[in-house]
Amino acid sequence: MEQARWKLGADESFVLGPAIRLCGQSGAAEEHRHMRTWFCHAIAILGALAALPVSANDDVRERSIAAVDAIEQRDAEKVAAIIAPDFVAINTRGDLRDGEELVTSLRNWPFERRPAPLRIWTQVRIRESETGATFVARSQVVAEGEDAQAIHSTLYTLRWTRDADGWQLSGYQSVRMPALPDIVTVRSGELNLKAMVYRPQGKGPFPVVVYAHGNEPDPTSLFESVGPAIAARGYYVIGVHRRGSGLSADQAPNLLAQLTEIQKNEGDAARAQFAIAQLEGPQLDDLAAAIAMAASHPEIERKRIFVIGNSFGGVLALLAAERGLGLKGAADFAGSAMNWEGSALFRERMREAARNARIPIFLGQAANDFSTQPTIELAKELAASGKPYRARVFPTYGIGPVDGHGFGIHGVDLWFDEVMGFLDPPPANHDPLSGQRLRLKSIKSVSIPRL
Repeated sequence: MEQARWKLGADESFVLGPAIRLCGQSGAAEEHRHMRTWFCHAIAILGALAALPVSANDDVRERSIAAVDAIEQRDAEKVAAIIAPDFVAINTRGDLRDGEELVTSLRNWPFERRPAPLRIWTQVRIRESETGATFVARSQVVAEGEDAQAIHSTLYTLRWTRDADGWQLSGYQSVRMPALPDIVTVRSGELNLKAMVYRPQGKGPFPVVVYAHGNEPDPTSLFESVGPAIAARGYYVIGVHRRGSGLSADQAPNLLAQLTEIQKNEGDAARAQFAIAQLEGPQLDDLAAAIAMAASHPEIERKRIFVIGNSFGGVLALLAAERGLGLKGAADFAGSAMNWEGSALFRERMREAARNARIPIFLGQAANDFSTQPTIELAKELAASGKPYRARVFPTYGIGPVDGHGFGIHGVDLWFDEVMGFLDPPPANHDPLSGQRLRLKSIKSVSIPRL
């Protein structure tokens, strides 16, 4: 621990001192040596973070907060003025971006720049040296109002270098620390599935969004992204881990693993056939079970239950719209975008579901998704069938088709108002100043815009 050169304060020494002394010992038994090595590495990291001086340097603090705001508000010129030539940025998803790539993406940002959010900075730690400084702090984004509470928090690490020309930002890392969800059990047939639940502020009953994950082996991080963002807008959010995935991995084989094996042994057509059978069968049953659970919850407004899904989850949203399931509306983001061009089976099953839809549907994708034909073609199908819908191909999101395909997950702030404004519009006689939805026995129908 000598090479770390951290000065421990009294609080940190009480906790870390004995551990540091343990790590300094030698001659441990062979069977414990690997565990001790892992433990000591962890202690080294914790000690480094905990021992950063609490007396933060005002200059580094102000520069770091200004840099966070500049990057998140897409101020390309300000960012370009402070980053070093060897700058590297890493975000929650693990993407790496050099300075030129980051500035280019900020300048090309196609969406409206939003006002800076209300932030509370906590746990600020700064370490300075002769040539640079490291800033580590947590920023809580809060909802405005008398009952303001944290929506989510982010852990930032910024590294600065200093030379004759002044300070330059050489490293930027952001790790989203979402609100912790409640974990509940959803009974689907004979299976006990787990679901992550995010509750909005205030008193119910609440409208609810049941979000359908895609083909991820573990959708935990997906729900951590969409859950707090949607709950902050007053919607109860339920994210069920369908059979074989994430918290429900012990309930059945994982679908992605099954599809990979079938494709390897039997080819693309067999894979598509099996995928469709699973999606319209047991996978949709799991989603239906979560919807039924939501409808029975005392805090839920039963006439305002919605399904939103991305990728395979978008396919499930469309299949749920075909079945009805007591839903008010459904949003399909990027459903079948990765299968549309290569599978006639997927194309026809999606078209059939659109023709049979019983509720309003929002179709959405980013322009740089793997294929935008699902949104374009299904919109035509819905229009020809006289179904209520809205469809939109949003501007390019991120870099490349992988980022574009995840727009329904990571772009909640950019699509939510438009999607729910269509699926869940206020009644015609709603008083926006009251903050309440008026409950009347009869409400006139309103026309639904089409593509």
